[in-house]
Amino acid sequence: MNNNPFSKKSDRAKVLLARTRDTAMQDVSDFLDIHGLYIPVLAGAMDRFAASLVPLPREAACKNGCAWCCHLRVGVSIPEALVIFHEIRAQATPEGLAFLKQRILNTSDRGDILDEAFWRSTRCPCPFLDLEGTYQCLIYGLRPFSCRAFHSLDDAVCRKGYDQGIEIQVPCFPMYRACVDLYSSVLMQAAAQKGLASFQVGFIRALEILFQDDTASDRWLNGEDVFLPAKLADFTSK
Repeated sequence: MNNNPFSKKSDRAKVLLARTRDTAMQDVSDFLDIHGLYIPVLAGAMDRFAASLVPLPREAACKNGCAWCCHLRVGVSIPEALVIFHEIRAQATPEGLAFLKQRILNTSDRGDILDEAFWRSTRCPCPFLDLEGTYQCLIYGLRPFSCRAFHSLDDAVCRKGYDQGIEIQVPCFPMYRACVDLYSSVLMQAAAQKGLASFQVGFIRALEILFQDDTASDRWLNGEDVFLPAKLADFTSK
């Protein structure tokens, strides 16, 4: 008999997480069945998920201008990349769009941006990080779920990882992170159920593909595996 209270809490957390995932999966599947598989529909599904997120716990050390984690590789589902790209293109001025495109291409030119070690060793900033002003995210309201999930209870630990260029265990609320992170997996699974090539991709490489190929979105929606060059080979679905 297992009388360990921590084990029981862990078991309950896993059950809760599984239920949340199943509910979210059914929700997005029904949503796509009703409205069809289009970029605005995927945007609507992401909005529904984002609106359901609970606020970050007050104990988190994250604050405005704290950007240590904005120098790490970001993985996203292909639907996230599509929605974020099209929202940026719809909202940005021509000058702003050209500015962001150049930042993305410049980042890609620096090395293997699909490799986690590249980001840690170079301390390469995300192209959406405002380096000349507030050190805030330029697309904060559109940011991927992995960015929304990442948080820390001790910013000194985050800075240590940044300064030393090493992978480090950041203290956080695991359940909060898992619950937010799962939405990216749900979007991947929903796309796969519709017969589309679906896996986690590097955020910046996927945006590079979209910026350089105006047909990429439509081709993916028509079943082509256009994002294979952005696939994160070391990603393991949970």
